[in-house]
Amino acid sequence: MSGRTSKDGAAAKDSRNPCIGLCRFGGQGACLGCHRTKAEVKGWKRLSAAAKAAINERIRQGTQEVPVAARNGKAPRKRLRKLERKIGKLEAKLAALRAERDAMADPD
Repeated sequence: MSGRTSKDGAAAKDSRNPCIGLCRFGGQGACLGCHRTKAEVKGWKRLSAAAKAAINERIRQGTQEVPVAARNGKAPRKRLRKLERKIGKLEAKLAALRAERDAMADPD
């Protein structure tokens, strides 16, 4: 990955996208394919070359430690709020279905 060189002969920073097409996120919030966080994957195009190179270096060293900001950031709270809304909608739907069932089972 790091075999590229610049015009002056110095090794260029590797800022290539490490994605291998296996986009599944594990328990620590890192992709099982490229080992980037969801935030890193989503914002890859907006990252500076230095930031991309730092991520690639972390991956190359085999460090699986996900940055604290990625683990404790807003994403888990946002996901929890979204799940709570979905649960509320499902509970309301379940209550309506139970009422419909009870009405069918108890014809006056």
